[in-house]
Amino acid sequence: MKNFKWPLITSAVSSIGIFTYLLIKQSFTIRSISDTFFIVSLFFLIIGLALWIMSSGFFDNFQRFMKMHFRFRKKNEPKEFIPFSEIGNAHQLYWLETGGILLIVSIVSLLFYFL
Repeated sequence: MKNFKWPLITSAVSSIGIFTYLLIKQSFTIRSISDTFFIVSLFFLIIGLALWIMSSGFFDNFQRFMKMHFRFRKKNEPKEFIPFSEIGNAHQLYWLETGGILLIVSIVSLLFYFL
């Protein structure tokens, strides 16, 4: 539960920002709430999915191929490199959980719109 604290805080701050934006724009309807939450959740989900794909090792061979064949390294740079799978493994759950929370709020408000 300790790791789930930051996605909740980020979702709450994003929700406050969304509600403030909709109040300033003066379009505070259930449909606009659902649409705005969906767009903001897509931002978090796209980053989380990109990190998830990178952490799976999908791009490691491509990265190794580019390093070996095009020699984009300097003279003093070591031959080893940090693979994308180690870079993308860091905070993928944070982005996915935050996007999931905002997507659930969007779907719930969409259900209220159709009722």
